[in-house]
Amino acid sequence: MSLNQAPAARRGRSSHPAPTAARPTRAADEITREVLSLAITFYCCFLSARDAFPDQATEMSFVKEAWDTACYNRNVDIELTPTLSKLMTNRGSHLRGELKTKIKPMVELMFGFKSGQNKKTIKANRDLTEKLKDDLTFTFKDIAARKGIYRNPLFQKAVNAMWFVNTRDEAVTQPQMFNPFPLPGFALVITVTEHLIDEWATGIRSDIPFTAHDYRDLYQTHINALRRFEEKTEKYGILDNILVRLHNIGRFHSGAQPITHHAPQPAITDATIAAAILEYQEDEETETDGEDGDDA
Repeated sequence: MSLNQAPAARRGRSSHPAPTAARPTRAADEITREVLSLAITFYCCFLSARDAFPDQATEMSFVKEAWDTACYNRNVDIELTPTLSKLMTNRGSHLRGELKTKIKPMVELMFGFKSGQNKKTIKANRDLTEKLKDDLTFTFKDIAARKGIYRNPLFQKAVNAMWFVNTRDEAVTQPQMFNPFPLPGFALVITVTEHLIDEWATGIRSDIPFTAHDYRDLYQTHINALRRFEEKTEKYGILDNILVRLHNIGRFHSGAQPITHHAPQPAITDATIAAAILEYQEDEETETDGEDGDDA
């Protein structure tokens, strides 16, 4: 069952038959563990797709919705205790830490940081850190030319490694939340990447804790920047294209089949229309050709 079908937190349980409290053939603690595992999956989806650094009220709403969804999915009614809530909320820092672990070697390799103690290497790492952090340079596909903002290949690799490892991963099993890839999740990838660049600021990589206290504001800054970019480029759908691509390539990486849509195809494709527009722009006399009967 998808999260969109889960009624517990959004539509209330009263509109559905009361779920069974227990099953005679299975131990209650086994059922609780199963529900907890499923609820954690849903909770991590909410963090990835809605808000990776939720405040306390939002965090608890995520926990309750995830638990109710898992209970409904398993047709049981189990009380959400403080202990179970704590087990779920602990997954927030775990998810962020897991993403950091997956991205760390990519940052060193793809940006060209070098390990070493000599002064030349240390200075090169410091200079690189400053260059990458200047005006979002690290987000560009071509860093030297500053072209392709938000298209750095590292981002796709990070998304693949975190959410699209195989067909059982959350982004594959819950496409209604990850297709297109969610902006908050993308902002988290960007935030972790910048955090890992910060670790090279002295010229020698030093481990800096990736805590909610220290990086929530930076995360929100990237959220705001992405939304502003989306608003300013809405006419061209640039960010939409980036997020759709992150999902589609990630899904292909997981080995899952593409999501097919059976909507009727237009009689003329967008590519054909775009080509016609380009032809017109390149030859402004096209419309007047043939006015005198010349069909050449």
